[in-house]
Amino acid sequence: MFDHGFDPGYIFRHPVFLVTFIIAIPSWIIAFASQCAAEAKYSSGDGRTPVVNTLWFAIWVQLAVIIHLL
Repeated sequence: MFDHGFDPGYIFRHPVFLVTFIIAIPSWIIAFASQCAAEAKYSSGDGRTPVVNTLWFAIWVQLAVIIHLL
């Protein structure tokens, strides 16, 4: 009944989707690199606990949403 296959035509036919993905992918890379840099530069009081804790989950959820929408 429904075809759930990948059709890149949707992205290329709709300029709003195309611009959204053009902005989303580099933005995710910048956010990921910034979070890595923050983790490397700053440390918690005991030096073992990650500084950004649950923000890693948000980064991976954002990537999953971007991939799923493609």
